[in-house]
Amino acid sequence: MPQQINQVAIIGVGLIGGSLGLALKEKKIAKRIIGVGRREESLKVARERREVDEITTDLTSGVKDADLVVIATPLELTIETFRKILPHLKKGCVVTDVGSVKGPILKRIDHPFFIGGHPLAGSEKRGPQAAKADLFKEATVVLTPVKKTDKKALALVKSMWQDLGAKVLFLDCAIHDRLVAFTSHLPHILAASLTNLIGELAQEEERVLSLMGEGFRDTTRIAASPPSMWKEISFANREEISKAIKRFKEILSEMEEALSKEEGDKLLHKFEKAKETRDKL
Repeated sequence: MPQQINQVAIIGVGLIGGSLGLALKEKKIAKRIIGVGRREESLKVARERREVDEITTDLTSGVKDADLVVIATPLELTIETFRKILPHLKKGCVVTDVGSVKGPILKRIDHPFFIGGHPLAGSEKRGPQAAKADLFKEATVVLTPVKKTDKKALALVKSMWQDLGAKVLFLDCAIHDRLVAFTSHLPHILAASLTNLIGELAQEEERVLSLMGEGFRDTTRIAASPPSMWKEISFANREEISKAIKRFKEILSEMEEALSKEEGDKLLHKFEKAKETRDKL
């Protein structure tokens, strides 16, 4: 039986916030959901799609009666949003976020009832119109508690995600940021770089655009993600992403060397090793 929460405030009703609202309502976890945001147009879409019950552009009124607040704003607004709502939260209110970089946030938010969170779910699409109730089913959600984290607050956030069908993983924020640099942030850098490479090549030879099959489309799909969002994520985790790029360059250089030296066995081993790893995922 899912643990019921009387009132949830979701600040930011985009893809993640809207999907969370749909999922909470579908699973009957939240009795009442307040959608809070800056753009009334997006809020109205979220309400029309029944992702939230009520909407407001006023942070104070949106969170004042909430038992749980989920900050689903763009990453760069997380800290500012928390500081603005903190004086208006009722006693015992739990706050969590969905940002894909945790270190910078937890360095500046030191509160026992704040639980750093990162659902590894999403799409290149954005906005409440792209929200899906099953977005978090079977997805991994990372929570990054610290020493002073309140145990009951952590249990509430953990149970919410588990009740939505997600797999919860506890990680230190520094470890989280190092690992997602490889599994999430680097792939976006590579997809953008490959897409830009083909764009430049098309200036020289337009027919290249007719030679892109499903492999290219699959590899570069995430390059269609919101550019401003990925600029902020990349800068927030720039040190770890730079390390990941360096390691990737080394692997790419090994492939280049195998080609230039006509080392067929070495190249075959690289492809076989990649297939073996991919088949396990």
